[in-house]
Amino acid sequence: MMRRRAASAARAMCVGIEHASAARAAHATDATNANAKALMMIRGYAKPSLRGITPPAQHSSGARSGMRIASQSPNVIAEPYAGPLPRPSALECVTSLKGLRFAYDAALSRVKDTYALSKCTRDVRGFTLEGFKSEATQLYRMINSGAANGGSGKTLGHEVRHATTDATQSDLKRERKARELGGWVKIDWSLESVDEVQVVRGRLMMMNANDSNGPGFVQLTTRFRSVQRFAAYDASGRLVAGDPNELIDVEDFWVFEHGLKIPNSRWRLAGRLHMPARATLALRDAAAK
Repeated sequence: MMRRRAASAARAMCVGIEHASAARAAHATDATNANAKALMMIRGYAKPSLRGITPPAQHSSGARSGMRIASQSPNVIAEPYAGPLPRPSALECVTSLKGLRFAYDAALSRVKDTYALSKCTRDVRGFTLEGFKSEATQLYRMINSGAANGGSGKTLGHEVRHATTDATQSDLKRERKARELGGWVKIDWSLESVDEVQVVRGRLMMMNANDSNGPGFVQLTTRFRSVQRFAAYDASGRLVAGDPNELIDVEDFWVFEHGLKIPNSRWRLAGRLHMPARATLALRDAAAK
């Protein structure tokens, strides 16, 4: 009898030990899984995304290195401006939905413009529309002059690099290289006057589309009407393009970009739009009215 009791007690003890070991193993597994899930969440939240670096990665990398994070650029233009919306005829408004569609698209575009400017007023220190136009005009003169007259080959001046995004710098370098291959050794360019500066579009690009108060970028498409002089010379000093004595009426559409809630942000040239002839004519007609 005593032997049977001892055997039963031994089996119970073994079962208890097994249960305790299994509980410890399950607890350790749960802790490991929890740590793994937490690590995955951290890595997933901090990794680079299609919209840029998420805030935790940006802040943590800056804290580790002791460096301030320079503002980056999406290097794309949000809804590139292509001129005023084509207005349907009176007949089309009556016989189709084009009139309703035009009214909807025009109203939506105005709402986006207004919201982008309101974000500038709130998140860009000291922003005013007239102040922006003045700064944009200075950048227009400086970038044009630096791209035409300064340096050679792949070299761009410090001021031009400071005032342009990576994508724009690549475009300027390609254009300069093409001019050199075409035999344009020297270029004389000057801006005689700027007759009109008009912001024709404002758009936002937020890093998190669901967080309108987080970091992002605002892009203002700006129309310049100016008078310029241009002349290009080859290695022998012969005029190969343009005329130094001719005044040229020029209309340009430049997209300027500024970071929102991003350190070290400033207005920079994000792109130059090639406007179809119908768009410039429509704008001039609208201005005449």
